[in-house]
Amino acid sequence: MHKALKQIESQAESYIQKHQKQRDEWNTKVVENRSRRDQINGQKRELYDEIERQRTVRDKENARAREAKVQRKAANEAYFTLREELFGPEANERNKGKRGDSPEFIQKQMNKLEMAHMTGQIKDAKFSEQMKSWVRKLKEAKAAQTPSTGGNSNAELDRLYNVKEAAHKEVIESAEAAQAAHDLMGKLRDETKRMNSEHEMAHRAFIAAKKEADGEHQHYIVAMRCAYSARHLLKAIQDRADGIQPSKADATPQNVDLMSALMTGQPLSTEQVMAMQRKD
Repeated sequence: MHKALKQIESQAESYIQKHQKQRDEWNTKVVENRSRRDQINGQKRELYDEIERQRTVRDKENARAREAKVQRKAANEAYFTLREELFGPEANERNKGKRGDSPEFIQKQMNKLEMAHMTGQIKDAKFSEQMKSWVRKLKEAKAAQTPSTGGNSNAELDRLYNVKEAAHKEVIESAEAAQAAHDLMGKLRDETKRMNSEHEMAHRAFIAAKKEADGEHQHYIVAMRCAYSARHLLKAIQDRADGIQPSKADATPQNVDLMSALMTGQPLSTEQVMAMQRKD
């Protein structure tokens, strides 16, 4: 009996060390995966905040572009109306030249392109490519065209010309700024999708490590119970051999609670686990 109990105690001690080591290793992985998951969460929140900032920029620039388009339209109408009053209808026709080469025609095409983009009829990449082409053509057309009225220069006409050109420039700048913000939002969304995948992997690894650590801890507790019980029985046998009779004084509330927990298999408190580790 004594030999068997000593063997049980020895084996239980071996299991205690084994499962304690494995439990601690899994707990390290729990901490690592939890930290990684929380870090990714923090990075995702920063990306979402930046997406909202870029959304605000995009909407602001789009509103600015709409306002500038209204101003550009009014300035264009005022410019050509005054030009026609000063020099007759043929002046505007002469200024336009070939329909496909005139700044006015190109401007109308750009307006149509902008409207198609704002209403979702054309994708961002195609819009950006075509708009760049039209901007280049517009610059070439303006460079080949004399904006002033020649020898019959009129201050008001020149002012209106500058107003419409400034409004057009603002439309282009705001549209480009809005597009840049929109493109950045797309890149940030792609990054959040990638991070969502990483977050899911880290969370799953955390759950798996937590499950393994809990299982190893249960094995550790069972081994502790076995070792404690074997030591308790060995001590009782030794006390009886030495003629020492157990007394009620030995049955302290702490010992009673511990033995009750051992017999029923209920979870042990930290104090009870520490008590089991003591060999005295």
